[in-house]
Amino acid sequence: MDAGPAKVLDFPAKDLTLFGHATGSGPLTIQWTQVSGPAPVQFSAPWALATTASFTATGSYVFQLSATDGTGTATANATVTVNPASSQTAFYVDPTYAGTTQTGAATTPWTSLLETDSDFATKWNAITSGLATNDVIIYFSARQAGSDTSEQLVPPNGATLFINRGCRVGTPNCISGVDNTGSHRLTLDGMSLYNTNDTTPNWVAYTGAHKFKINCSNTCGSMSIGWGDDNQRDYVTIRGFEVTGAGARIRWGGNYSYLEYMWVHDVTNLGAEVQFNAAVSDYPACIDLGKDHDITIRNNLIERGVDEGLYIAGTYNYTRYGGCPSYGNTHSDILIENNTIRDPGANGGEGDGIDLKMGLINVTVRNNVIQNPHNAGEGGGINSPGVFPPARTNYLFEGNRIFDGTADSTHYSGGITLGGQNGTVIRNNLIYNTPGGAGINIAGDPTFPNSAVEIYNNTIYGNAGGVGFGDTHGAILRNNLVFANGTGLQIDGYNSDGIDSDYNLLAPTGSGFTEGSHSLVQSMTSGIVVNAGGADFQLASGSAAMDRGVSLAATGFANDIVGVARPQGPAWDIGAYEYSPGGAGSDGGTGDKGSMKKGCGCSGGGFDSGGAMILLLAGMLARRRRARLETESPGCAFLPDWHEAIRASPEQLAHPAVNPRNHKN
Repeated sequence: MDAGPAKVLDFPAKDLTLFGHATGSGPLTIQWTQVSGPAPVQFSAPWALATTASFTATGSYVFQLSATDGTGTATANATVTVNPASSQTAFYVDPTYAGTTQTGAATTPWTSLLETDSDFATKWNAITSGLATNDVIIYFSARQAGSDTSEQLVPPNGATLFINRGCRVGTPNCISGVDNTGSHRLTLDGMSLYNTNDTTPNWVAYTGAHKFKINCSNTCGSMSIGWGDDNQRDYVTIRGFEVTGAGARIRWGGNYSYLEYMWVHDVTNLGAEVQFNAAVSDYPACIDLGKDHDITIRNNLIERGVDEGLYIAGTYNYTRYGGCPSYGNTHSDILIENNTIRDPGANGGEGDGIDLKMGLINVTVRNNVIQNPHNAGEGGGINSPGVFPPARTNYLFEGNRIFDGTADSTHYSGGITLGGQNGTVIRNNLIYNTPGGAGINIAGDPTFPNSAVEIYNNTIYGNAGGVGFGDTHGAILRNNLVFANGTGLQIDGYNSDGIDSDYNLLAPTGSGFTEGSHSLVQSMTSGIVVNAGGADFQLASGSAAMDRGVSLAATGFANDIVGVARPQGPAWDIGAYEYSPGGAGSDGGTGDKGSMKKGCGCSGGGFDSGGAMILLLAGMLARRRRARLETESPGCAFLPDWHEAIRASPEQLAHPAVNPRNHKN
């Protein structure tokens, strides 16, 4: 096992991702602890191999990762150095600066950093020179000097804010030259400072809700910010920008990369809204573009765009879809945490919330909100075709809320739809009202079957189907609350065996597989949760799901979806919520459906940087009752065939996750 390499964090960024790796002879219990450091550090998920560590003080820290498999415990340490913001070489951008001298210094900031600038090369020469000896941060003024409104760039037609750092050695077609600056980090920050005086610049800390805005009203090029040349640029952080308009998507790729606190909205013309670069070009060329690792996408608000909300490219499973199976698996160590994705595909294209392409390994998708996927031809909320065997996926999906999909005769949206899985855990998720697919659909094929899938303590309600399996050979289901999903069985499948299912509550119908003696199957769907029609899925007092589960602490978790410790009574409860008298710790389901604030604290169209986990754990998300329940699609119990776009019969539940659009330009 290992706890990852030594890492460096520069303020004003406060969050850093720790990726650990461990294997054992059975289920692992993971624990991150702080060994030393000048101040306490908060972990987003100390029970998981991938966790965010949030810092309040500079200095040196040591963390220990422990892994227990029931027969023994192994440990490893990771070191983190946190530096003050002043340790970096800084450049500044303010579009409304009125001076004539522009050097990028605090007193003479640049007014632009677009690739169409006549002095673009000169600016990047200065940035590259700084990176040769130090970490570099480029501050973009978060607000205007005279009013608390976003400062903005309005690029001319076809222009982008191209991040022209050198490319990783070996990447093809690099237009910015090979990077010789090593591990020095480049940060572009649109949220932390602002200039108070356009004539005599004075930069101060900003704690408001606005962000530097890239307004693509004139139609940006292939993106608003990032790079679109398919090359990998390492050690880049993009944080705290608002991007909107035609061509305003984000593209980037590289090792040790962070995308955080972005507001990406109302994107037209091009998708996906947020896209991480592929590791290999499409078949038949199959050019090696570079495998990336240590990738974090955190605390972003993504809404109303073209195609997927978040698209992590890799490759495809079959050459007929442009895949390069001979290349093998692709990127690894990926954390997708505390993002809100609303109305993906609202402006056209396939609107999956999160699309994880073939070959990604060690992926954690945690505490994300995905609302109303549009035109989702593949999966809806979260979609992945898995990995090339015999590799293990090592996927963890926990604490996600997926709801309100759309469905018509050709488009479908389910909850979590996966294929080619081998070593995947799906736990503590809330999935409801996705009328075109199953809440959870484990959909393989004979070439890429599923195995070693664990499905624990999920609440699944009002979808076209509950839990579905296709070409799955080995899965464990425990403590799942699956009720009022379609007209068929709540759990069903085809070409599948080794389905070990017990301690679940199913209503009004049961399972196509043998349920253990501890499972409950009842005809009544009422009285289980507080108000399913109003999106309040905490357990009702006296619910049949209370104290009827089994302890899963040995599998590596012991909290519910909002951080309430399990059990609160004599035994674990069934479903994503542990009953707590008075509703303590519950967020009432998903909170405000019209302006979801999970992890974002929306205000004035933007959102601030603080309190994602505080809001989650304290249960302070607003409750807003829903007055309607989406109409279920009759005769469509599970996910339909993704390639033919026809409704499936209950005997044809699912097909492998493929999409002939990995490389989007």
